[in-house]
Amino acid sequence: MVEEVNKIIYNMLISGRGVYLPDVGTLFIERQGARRIAKDRLLSPRNVVTFSSQEQAPSLVDEIVAIAGCQQSQAQDIYARWREKTLQGSDVTIGGIGVLRGKSFIADKSFAAAINPKGVKTLVVRRRRSNAWIYILCGVAVVAALAIFAFLQWGSEWSLSEQTSKYEVETVAEPVAEVVTEADVKPTADADSNADANTKTIARPIESPTYHSYYVVMGVFSTEQNAARAVEQLRSKIKEATGEVLPYGDKYMVTAFGSNSRSECNLFIGAYGDVYPDLWVYNKK
Repeated sequence: MVEEVNKIIYNMLISGRGVYLPDVGTLFIERQGARRIAKDRLLSPRNVVTFSSQEQAPSLVDEIVAIAGCQQSQAQDIYARWREKTLQGSDVTIGGIGVLRGKSFIADKSFAAAINPKGVKTLVVRRRRSNAWIYILCGVAVVAALAIFAFLQWGSEWSLSEQTSKYEVETVAEPVAEVVTEADVKPTADADSNADANTKTIARPIESPTYHSYYVVMGVFSTEQNAARAVEQLRSKIKEATGEVLPYGDKYMVTAFGSNSRSECNLFIGAYGDVYPDLWVYNKK
């Protein structure tokens, strides 16, 4: 159940609602402004996961009740088992999302990329080179020209040094800051590999499943070969799926999850309904 509960937390955060973990605190996504990370560098505005010890979002237990259609006591039991498996010392590790360490949350790179789809930019503040030397050179040229003109006009009684002493060159240079944006820091992701269209799928014999009272069904197929192909597709998209094949009259039923609790099956459907919208619960009587 750990992966299913992690998926619910992921959906609550990514939707912007936040999630309250009883006896732990609240996790929510917050928009933060630009932050200086060095003398000449700024980190652009971005979304981060923030922790609060107060209850400031919908409860994870209530969300389990809504998704699994179970009693409050059953949802609390599911939450207690999830917390027991994710708590290590004082750290709470949520797979695919990050680690809550004390009052600080460290997001996984994949989740940080998901909440910042346009990436995070680094802004570099550069100081434009001063042009003061040009003004100094022009000032010296003007003074020299005036000195030569005065010498030629009134004679040698004014020495060049006396003439130039009457002129002062004052230079005022104000550095101007400009912001240059470096290349976006965009997360990269491995492309999904596609199966060779010409590869022939060999039907696997029906495995002897561990029988449960309830199953989450992915589909019913007329041939064992089609069922085997569906199992491979199911396991490639949901790594937690059992991918068992059950006889269903003269057809083959592919199941993704089995349990003696209908609410746990509903919880599985709530966690992976975005992958397979047509999942349904089969009661094996």
